[in-house]
Amino acid sequence: MRLRTRLLVFGALVPLLLLIAAVGVAGLVFDRVLLAEHDRALLGQAGVESVSLFDRAATPHLHLIDSPLASGFRDFTPRGALYQPDGEAVVRYPIDARVPVYIDPAGLDYEPQLRTVEGPDGQDRELRVRVDGPGGRPYGLWLAASLERHNREIASYWQIAASVVAAVALILLLIQLAHARRLSGRVLNLRDHMTRLRAGDLDRPPPEDDSEDELGELRQAIAETTERLAAARLSQDRLIADAAHELRTPLAALRAGIEVALRRERSVAELRESLERARLEVGRLTLLSSELLDLASLRSSPLDRRRADLVAVLVEAVDAARALAEERGCVVSLDAPDRAEAEFAPAALRQALDNLLSNAIKFSPEGGEVSVTLEAVGEGEGWRFAVCDRGPGVPVDAREAIFEPFHRLDRAKGGAGLGLAIVRDVAERQRGRVWVETGADGGGARFVLELPGG
Repeated sequence: MRLRTRLLVFGALVPLLLLIAAVGVAGLVFDRVLLAEHDRALLGQAGVESVSLFDRAATPHLHLIDSPLASGFRDFTPRGALYQPDGEAVVRYPIDARVPVYIDPAGLDYEPQLRTVEGPDGQDRELRVRVDGPGGRPYGLWLAASLERHNREIASYWQIAASVVAAVALILLLIQLAHARRLSGRVLNLRDHMTRLRAGDLDRPPPEDDSEDELGELRQAIAETTERLAAARLSQDRLIADAAHELRTPLAALRAGIEVALRRERSVAELRESLERARLEVGRLTLLSSELLDLASLRSSPLDRRRADLVAVLVEAVDAARALAEERGCVVSLDAPDRAEAEFAPAALRQALDNLLSNAIKFSPEGGEVSVTLEAVGEGEGWRFAVCDRGPGVPVDAREAIFEPFHRLDRAKGGAGLGLAIVRDVAERQRGRVWVETGADGGGARFVLELPGG
């Protein structure tokens, strides 16, 4: 069933059927209530008659005949008759009333019997009851009241109810049609957008939807996802293009060196020199491929997040970096609390810290100091790592670009330009962030990695 049809069925048809059922039940209850009122009136009249039938010595009589109010309540006043033991009517009201010809009092109950019958002018509500006269002789009391007013009121109810149901049905249908058309259109827009996404079209966001409901939130989530997918594809394409370019350069140099070496006979020293240059290019290729594999592995594999101590991971990274720092005559200092609990991926964080420390040592002057700190952010909001060197620093206009793959400020320093890209990936995948700023004393660079407290 299509969404629009379903909305019409459950938003208009089902409520309308429930409304009709409710009106029908209310009509039946109303009919019962009105009929009960008629019955109470007949029973009250029967009670009055039963105590006054034989209060005259001459002959039995009906109180209805003597009532001065009968003419004022003609619609309510019942017809009546009293039957003597032989079944013949001894008195009737009104005098010309059409009453049953014969009723056997002995066959009646002392409990009034009520039923609906067809009278001379339509439906009547009839009451029959046995009343014992003087000496215990059985008499039969018969009363009947027309149901014309009752039927008229019920007919009026059904006419009014039908008009109300028809009006409500029309209004409900119009409202639901408009609602279904709009809601269906919004869903179809999202469906069409998802179809384009499946086909690889990431250039357009889903159509605008300013409604602040669940569909509006869904549209916003899809728009953000589309934007991220487009950015990821762009980043992937740029990474592939940059990787191809970076691979082409050492391969071209390697091939050129081999071709030059093969053009003529070379001495052992010349061949050795050619092989040394080739080894350097192979080393560049090895480093590049290793970092590409690290980046690909980081992006494709799920993070093993668990609650652990950040300080333990940081201490391991700093201890490992000190060996490289000693080769360059640098000192690595650490300022951290005794323990820092958080939920993070230890292996990924260790890789990011290794890259930050390696980068800081590489750009530090000989004999310089690399300071590493870990401090809490706010009250349980997270933790902040800072790695500060005494190198040349990072220009303001390059502080965002250095986190892109293959971006290098100083190519003479070597490296594939993927270390900081890996750091940013680690930070973002753990809902954190990374940035670079000027060092505390106005010189060098201060790289900051911030992770949520979790």
